[in-house]
Amino acid sequence: MSKAFTRESDESGDDEIPPTRPSLPPGTTNYITAEGAERLRQRLDNLLEKRRQSSDTPNSDVRRLEATIRTLQQTLSSVVVAQESPKPEKVAFGTTVRIHHQNGEEETYRIVGVEEADPENGAISWLSPLARALLSRKVGDKVRFRTPAGLDELTVVGLG
Repeated sequence: MSKAFTRESDESGDDEIPPTRPSLPPGTTNYITAEGAERLRQRLDNLLEKRRQSSDTPNSDVRRLEATIRTLQQTLSSVVVAQESPKPEKVAFGTTVRIHHQNGEEETYRIVGVEEADPENGAISWLSPLARALLSRKVGDKVRFRTPAGLDELTVVGLG
């Protein structure tokens, strides 16, 4: 569109619409846990209700709200709820896994979909290097894993 046909407010950047969603590698299924899908549906329902009640909301806030609603709708239409693993003795999508580092530290992670990953709270994407290294492992298995600090040997000490 020609610059002559834009409004001044279009140039401010304050109400820039966020990208639709993070892209996945080509051909990758967008798996999500049942709980993650339900949280997204709840969030969408809350935003739709907020939109119904937003008669006196500033235009820029409405645009952000609409963009978020579109993103959530697009995400929900693209996700596939993963079935629970038939082999609970192995690390799989949706599994909570406790690992022991060679330095003695222990950490617990849940392997989840890209849309619900929250590493700060122990939820890692199944596409992350750590999750990929742990998938299909059993309690007692050792995994060599390269971290920014160097090579680490992880031991799977628990599944849940």
